[in-house]
Amino acid sequence: MEKLPLAILQQQMINYLTDDKMDISKHIVDQGNISCQVRLNIYKNAYFQRLKEVIENDHEMLGLYLGDDLFDKMALGYVEQYPSSYTSLRNYADNLPLYLSKNAPFSEHLILSELAHFERLLLTAFDAADVERFTLMHLQEIKQHEWPKLIFRFHPSVQFAHFKWNSVESWQALRSEKSPESAKKENSTWLFWRNNERLTEFRSLSLEEFTLIEMILAGQDFSILCEYLLTVSDNEDVNSLMLNYLVTWIEQGLFRL
Repeated sequence: MEKLPLAILQQQMINYLTDDKMDISKHIVDQGNISCQVRLNIYKNAYFQRLKEVIENDHEMLGLYLGDDLFDKMALGYVEQYPSSYTSLRNYADNLPLYLSKNAPFSEHLILSELAHFERLLLTAFDAADVERFTLMHLQEIKQHEWPKLIFRFHPSVQFAHFKWNSVESWQALRSEKSPESAKKENSTWLFWRNNERLTEFRSLSLEEFTLIEMILAGQDFSILCEYLLTVSDNEDVNSLMLNYLVTWIEQGLFRL
């Protein structure tokens, strides 16, 4: 039998695991009473179980929401549709929210896709790059004439998401070992970040706060933020209101230098 380079043998093995192509079988020998096919099936089953374990670890509350049978069905379908193409398994389940939104029976319950998206945002915030944060001391060093044109930048861990269902509340209930309420429509916007103690946090955002955050992301300066508050707020001291927002964001570790 022709000896193939290791890289080709490895690719043939991958082809078997992902597409059931049998070229690799020519290079697998029987061992005792265990045939080539049985040995390959053992390896393929181990491959599936490892990927299933990754999904389960990343989406513990989603797994509880689904129950064992539906979770197994979801994992099998996902592995078949999205073979691993990563050298690291950290991002393997990135497409899980999309899978749940496109494939029955999961697509009939859109809260499932949102639950998966929520859990991936927590992972993304936790794994984000670390940079020096903007502190209250930095704020105090800003000169008065610099304030109008001041522009802030968010820490890499900061993420935002809109949800149309009670996904976050369901996740919180499961996390507290309580039964979640039935799925219901509930529009909300949420902020995710890794705080100064390197712990992932999340909280809901009002329309006013989210609009301010969007403006900061768009590069708007402090004067433009204050002008926006003048149009929507009953508070006469808009500068103080804006400063309160800034202090809250800085204390929570949302800004970077």
